[in-house]
Amino acid sequence: MLREFARREFSSLTAWTGDDGLVPAEADVVGVEYRGRVGHPSSYGLLMARAADSPGVQIDVSPMPVALSVPGDEVTLGLTEPEYAGALHTAGRSLFRGLVITGVGEGLYGSSVVVFTRLVAVVSLLLAAGLMPVDEADLWATWDGAWPDQPAVWR
Repeated sequence: MLREFARREFSSLTAWTGDDGLVPAEADVVGVEYRGRVGHPSSYGLLMARAADSPGVQIDVSPMPVALSVPGDEVTLGLTEPEYAGALHTAGRSLFRGLVITGVGEGLYGSSVVVFTRLVAVVSLLLAAGLMPVDEADLWATWDGAWPDQPAVWR
């Protein structure tokens, strides 16, 4: 499965499973990449995860030999910033069903705790839906609701 969700000209989410997406994944893994306004401090993030049997977030990230081209940013595939690991764990506290994070893509300029908090919510929604299609409005509502105190221009 590969699906793109575009909102306005500056925001898009690309979701995939298995080998259909930007970074190859196991069949039970959902990947989501967010690309927003170039140069914005919350303009990039990539998260891959599978469902866990216990609540919360576990991190099991392996090196990924994939290069991604992201205009205006330099992406690292792997979890390098402690603040992003903290954001993943914090966002996972409210999940009924937990996540095992298997892949992370950080932008040197465009990633933030906001992006990773929102990605946890979106990946969780997609995993809960299973093979059922997710309505685009519901997906963006989940994205916005994961960090509700931001001005609309940042969404």
